Amino acid sequence: MVKTVHLILQGKGGVGKSLTSSMLAQYLKASGKAVVAIDTDPTNATFASIRALDATHIQIMEEGEINPRHFDVLMSEVFEAPDVSHVVIDTGATCFIALCSYLAQNHAMNMLQDDGARVIIHTPICGGAAFDDTLSGLVSILEHFPTVPVVVWQNEYFGPVERDGRGFQDSRIFEEHAERIIAILRHKKVHAQTYGEDVRQMMALKLSFQEAFVSSEFNIMARQRLKLVWRSFEEQMAAADFLTDDTVLEADA
Repeated sequence: MVKTVHLILQGKGGVGKSLTSSMLAQYLKASGKAVVAIDTDPTNATFASIRALDATHIQIMEEGEINPRHFDVLMSEVFEAPDVSHVVIDTGATCFIALCSYLAQNHAMNMLQDDGARVIIHTPICGGAAFDDTLSGLVSILEHFPTVPVVVWQNEYFGPVERDGRGFQDSRIFEEHAERIIAILRHKKVHAQTYGEDVRQMMALKLSFQEAFVSSEFNIMARQRLKLVWRSFEEQMAAADFLTDDTVLEADA
């Protein structure tokens, strides 16, 4: 199997990038995959704070711009990762525009694909007030990286991912880019005061799901709710073709 690079990108903050990154990395580790975790978020570094993931934090932004030397360190980490590994890279909303532009200008995706890696971009889109902003982020990703397949994560925490009763799959954006969107997965709507609070506390304590399941910080019902959240995620990932498909999209010449 070839190396797979998972890049989690979105220009809107607070929409579940770090949650997506951490759950993806945890699932891959639990499945026996070799995982290289990297956090480039210049402000929060939530992904790197989960000790069980052993993520490297690389500060690629300085004074609102990409630091070329630090970006080179990031790319070196990715290229030097084992061929059979999954590299999971969490990024921050504050560096979204600069990072997308820098990756495109340096043909970084093409370089990875030419080297034989599978590159997949994961991006959350949200319901509620963040719907339009997250759709704009998705469009920017599709335009910047025309050779890279995209996994869309519908985050239902803020409400149904729809506008005027029309879901994402009924949108013009999906219709125009359906061949590029290789999976649509869900962070399912949960009760904010129970399931949502349990996940928030787990992240605040910098714990993985497996650690939370046995942690004295959670009572028996909280642990059960976390198990249900994790089980739902596992079921989606087990059915996700993009984790078993070894096809590499060809980069443009």
